[in-house]
Amino acid sequence: MNNNDVDKIGAPLQLRREHKMKVYKGQGLLYIFNMLIEKHQIMKNDIMEELQITELTFWRYIQEIKAFIYNFNLPYELVYDRFSDTYKLTGN
Repeated sequence: MNNNDVDKIGAPLQLRREHKMKVYKGQGLLYIFNMLIEKHQIMKNDIMEELQITELTFWRYIQEIKAFIYNFNLPYELVYDRFSDTYKLTGN
């Protein structure tokens, strides 16, 4: 390894380029639900980029959250606004 193979702090460039955040399903679900609780809305593209997940995975996470709200009779409703591509959490 020579100086061209490392960055300013000495980390191998190849490892840095290939590093992606590994988010497990449970972590992704908790993160999205927490963002909905805190901000009452999320933008699909922002979450997909932040968690580095596909659109299909995002959709599956949303379905899981909707099922969670329904199964536990929580005082929320998760609705999609297609004009702003935003999911909004309504209720308490």
